[in-house]
This record gives sequence, structure tokens and C-alpha cells, in this order.
Amino acid sequence: MSPETRAHAEDRFEKMVTVLIATVTIWVAITAYFQNYAANLSDQARRRAQQYAIEATKKEVNGSIQYSYQWQGAFQTWRELSWQATAADQDGDTAAVMRYEKLQERIAALSPMLSSDYFDPSYGWPDTYKYEADSYIVESTRLSETYLAEAELGNATDNTADALVVQITLLTVTLSLYGLSMALSGRVRWLFIIVGTAIIGFCALWLSWSMIELLGRPEVNPAAINAYAEGAGLAYQGKYEEAIVKFDEAVAENPYYAKAYNQRGDAYFYTGDLATAITNYERARYEGLDDTTTNWNLGWTYYLAGQYQNAIEANERILKDDPSVLGMRMNEAISYLALGDLVNAQAQYDLLIQEAERQVQEAHQNNTEPSASLWYFMDAGALDLQNLIHQMDNEPREWTEAPTNDLINGDHNAIREFAYQQMVRIKQATTSLEYTGQLPAEQEVMTVQPFVFGEVTEKDENGFIVNYQPNNSATFDEGTKAITVQFTYDGPAPKQIIWKVLFNGVEDQSLRAVSNDDISNGDTWYRTFGYEYTNVFILSSGEYTVELYADSHLVQSGTFFVK
Repeated sequence: MSPETRAHAEDRFEKMVTVLIATVTIWVAITAYFQNYAANLSDQARRRAQQYAIEATKKEVNGSIQYSYQWQGAFQTWRELSWQATAADQDGDTAAVMRYEKLQERIAALSPMLSSDYFDPSYGWPDTYKYEADSYIVESTRLSETYLAEAELGNATDNTADALVVQITLLTVTLSLYGLSMALSGRVRWLFIIVGTAIIGFCALWLSWSMIELLGRPEVNPAAINAYAEGAGLAYQGKYEEAIVKFDEAVAENPYYAKAYNQRGDAYFYTGDLATAITNYERARYEGLDDTTTNWNLGWTYYLAGQYQNAIEANERILKDDPSVLGMRMNEAISYLALGDLVNAQAQYDLLIQEAERQVQEAHQNNTEPSASLWYFMDAGALDLQNLIHQMDNEPREWTEAPTNDLINGDHNAIREFAYQQMVRIKQATTSLEYTGQLPAEQEVMTVQPFVFGEVTEKDENGFIVNYQPNNSATFDEGTKAITVQFTYDGPAPKQIIWKVLFNGVEDQSLRAVSNDDISNGDTWYRTFGYEYTNVFILSSGEYTVELYADSHLVQSGTFFVK
């Protein structure tokens, strides 16, 4: 190659590289502009999200405080005056009754909760759910959802901005490669050109995708959020049909609204439409809400619908990573039980008891108390087994949640016996862990004959029962203030006796009694439950189950009714 030809080639190469460098420089400027634009959008969204988060917290805290003040201050004072008026009326003091009623009127006039929108004095209880929904729940939900939407927008644009920073870095590398190519000769400089050009092509595709992400970023949808918040408020009040309409509006506005599908699933569950509830829970999972709550609700709904394998899979999605979720462990155990798989059901109940013991001992080692939810879910697990028994006995209660008999697989007699044994086991474990921090010890316990329910008709001057009237039907009239249990036992006297009273399946903590008295000097004893100390309160109408625990062992239970 002649010197003139070589010089001409060099000149063309330098001009080409100069054009490339100028092009990439412009490209860097454009990318930097969009990066700055995306970063500004992200900052604005984050600032708005922070503002909505503060407003949501403020609304919820202020609303909760105001509700507590209205309930504990205004309503409780109004109710105490009502009790005083009742007592005065029973004493024949008409003037006192009028004074109390006038005070009630003055208090009601000062309290929003006691206004006609939420309170009917003839009924005696305010509609607290409607009051809470109107005063803060709907608005705090709207603000919280807007915060989440703004935060999602901020994260999306922030990711785009970060991607553009990387692109700028790569383009800067390309400029360096092009510049170095001018200082080299031969084929090596073309390698630098080829690599740099490949980077430009890659960045061109990446920038196109970044622009699509930036222009298609998730926008805040106020219409969907407002409909969701209103639906949440209606669902909180138990107005599920109306709530479903609002959730329909929310997903119509935003087909990807996972929380709206989840809440709509809850609403359909409470209306009894299990199939549609399952569809909505699954859609919520598909849209990304694959958390503990969604799988918990989904697993329980599958259980009630008789789809036990699906229920087990839903529970396992959480338990495989977090075995401490006692409620889901119980749900998985009872799903195996209804499936007729007693071996796996036994294994799950064993894991449940072990985990409950571990959590209690860990709390005590840290000088704290176990979470209140532990006792709640242990009691709930026992209730679920009792509900299954009631269903299999064809004696379901109003509160029974269990699959119908035709959906329960396997030997029903064996399942029923197993369910009863595990129910007693859970009850005893819960009682012993609460009072001793350990599982109940194997020991001989007293044998208690079936309870006799009745009423004390006479006591002597020392308070001892002189006359006791049994009620063979164990059914008492409305207005009954107290019921007395007569029990007769054989065997060793316990060191501690614990009485629990379940009202419509759930323990009434106010009626629990713990005694360390020595009962070894006789075999027949009495325990009274209720409000015999007052002329105002009575036992509510419903089903009462009395349980007697001797040194944490359930030795007898019996049921009476107030109608």
C-alpha cells in the first residue's frame, strides 16, 4: 500500500471514529436526560408515598384513639348509668331513674358514637363497626393503598433510573474504546471498534426497553383505590354483598389489584360461596399476593369445600419456610384428618404441640410472656376439632365451620375418636403451658362423675350450701343470673383446679376460675358461675360448656343452656 493510500485510509478511519464518538456522546446525553427524568419521577413518587404514609398513620392512630375515647368514656359511662337506672327501677326509686336518664341524654348529645347514625338507645349498643368505618377505616385504607401505589411507582422508576446509569457507564466505556482505537494500528483497532459498536447495539435495545418501562410505569389509580377502600369499610361492617360490588369496581378499574381479589374472596367466603372465594384467593396469589394470610384463607376454604389435598398444599407453602405458624399447622392437621389420613394427621398434631411448647419456653427464657395469639390459635384448633365432631354427629351449631359429612373421607368412627383425643390433648397442653410452662405430666388424676347443673336455693350464715335444686334438663330460663355445678369425684385430690366456661364454643374469660383449695375432705363439691353478686347482669342466652381441669388434665365437661 502506497503512502498516499495509507494516509487516505487513516483519514477515513479517523473521520469514522470521530462520527462514532460524536454519536455516542449525543447518545450519552439523551440517556443522561432520561436517567435524570426517571430519578426525578422516583423522588417525587417517594415523597408523595411518604406523605400518604404519614397521613394514613395519623388517621388510623387518631381514629383509634377517638374510638377508644368514645367507647371507654362516653358509651361506658352511658351504660353504667343505664345499670344504675335499672337498679333504681328495681328498687322503686323513680326519681333516681329520671336523673340517670337525663344524664344519659346529656352524654349522648356530646358523643358522635351515640348519635342517631350509630346508636339506638332502646337496643343499648352502638354500631361500632359502622362508626369506625365512617370515622377512620375507609379513609386510612385509602391513604395506605395510595401510599403503596406511590411506593410501587417510585420503585419502578428508580429501577429504570438505575438501569440508565448502567447504560451511561457502558456508553462511556464505548467512548474509551473508540478513542483508544485511534491510537492503535492494524487489526487490533478494529477489535475495539467492533466491541464498542456491539455495546452500542446492546445499549440501544436496553434503552428502548427502559423507555417502554418508563412510559408504561404503574400509575396510581384513584378510582380503584377509592372503590377498594369503600369495600373494605363495608366488609368491616359485615355488609358483604355491598362490599363485593365495590371490590368488583376496584378490579374493573385495575385488573391486577391483588388485595381487591383477596378481600373479595373474604366477602364471598362469608356469604357462603366457597367456590367463588377460592377463585378470588387464587387470583390474588396469581397477581402476587402469595403471603401467609392469603394461603391461610385459601387453605381453610379448600378444607371446608372438601378439597383437602389443595388445602394441604396451601398450608405447606408457608409452613415449609415458617413452621412457627400454629394456626396453619392446625389447619393442615385437620385437613389430613378429614382426608382420612390419620397417620399424617397425628404427625402434624405432634409438630403442633412441640412448636407450642418451644414458643412458650423460648418466651420464658427471655423473661417475656408468649404471644396472646398462641393461646388464641390453640383454643381455635380445639374448637375446629369440636366442630368436626358436631358435624359428624349431625349436630352442627350456628358457629360450626367444618366440611359436611359427605365430604369427610374414611372411617367416620375412627376419625371422630381421633378428633376427640386430639381435642383433649390440645386443651390439656394449652392449660398446662399457660399455668406451668410445660406439657402436662403423666399422672393419676381424679375421676369426676357427670356434672349436675342446678341452682342454689339456700345458704347458711357461713355461706355453705344448704339446699341445691338440680335441673335435669340443664336448660335455664332467660334472665338466670347464675348456675351452680355439682360434681362428685373419686381418686387423688388435685393440687390445682381450673374451671373454664365456653359460651357458644368460645371461652368466656370472665367466668374462668382457678382454685388451689384442698378438696380432700369430701367427695361432693359445688362451683357457681354467673352474676349472683348483682341484680343487673344476667347470663346471655346460648350454649355453655363447663370444663374442669385437675392439675391441667381435663377430667370432666358438661353443657347447659340458657334460653
